Amino acid sequence: MLDKLSKNMFLIPTVIILTILVISAGFYVSLKQAQQSKQVKSNIEGLFWPNPKKLNEFSVLDQYGHNFSLNQMKGKWSFIFFGYSHCPDICPITMSVMADFYKELIGESEQLQVIFASVDSKRDTLENLSQYVHYFNPDFIGLGGGDEMMSSLTSQIGVAYYINKENENEDYLVDHSASIFLFDPLGRMVGKLSPPHTQKKIIQQFTKIKNFIYEQS
Repeated sequence: MLDKLSKNMFLIPTVIILTILVISAGFYVSLKQAQQSKQVKSNIEGLFWPNPKKLNEFSVLDQYGHNFSLNQMKGKWSFIFFGYSHCPDICPITMSVMADFYKELIGESEQLQVIFASVDSKRDTLENLSQYVHYFNPDFIGLGGGDEMMSSLTSQIGVAYYINKENENEDYLVDHSASIFLFDPLGRMVGKLSPPHTQKKIIQQFTKIKNFIYEQS
């Protein structure tokens, strides 16, 4: 009787230990598979994962003189392109591509916003910004408000630009990034779309990144 009881007392902790080991092994395998799955998916071109950048609060002005802050980026997918209205090539080409992209996804337009952020506060008055973005699409947003205001946004995103010296006609060029920065509806920077830009390429990249982000939620 005592021998049987002793055996049972020995078996109980053994069974418990084995059960814990089996559960732990299963959890480890599942975790490993999930990590491998994320590693594969995170190879999507332009995707910032698993560490999307979270912005601190900022405040700039839109083309109507209204305050534009992080709150205005919540609830929508935001595409931000930094440029200037006097740009002779990169900006009008990119904005034209974004206009075609926006029209193609017009059914999702309430969840999308295209933002043109100026890096030339001297010439890009709010009135000029309004005319410029409206030319490509009335829904597009133009951001300005001066160098100090804009630095609260450019410094966080990591946008570098250089204003060249004026020529004899008081004209000048601004060297700037040709990339488009993508933010999810939580206001996180989740991707960077690098040139050359085409409507098809942007749609494909956006669709892959969007689907991946939604899979993680």
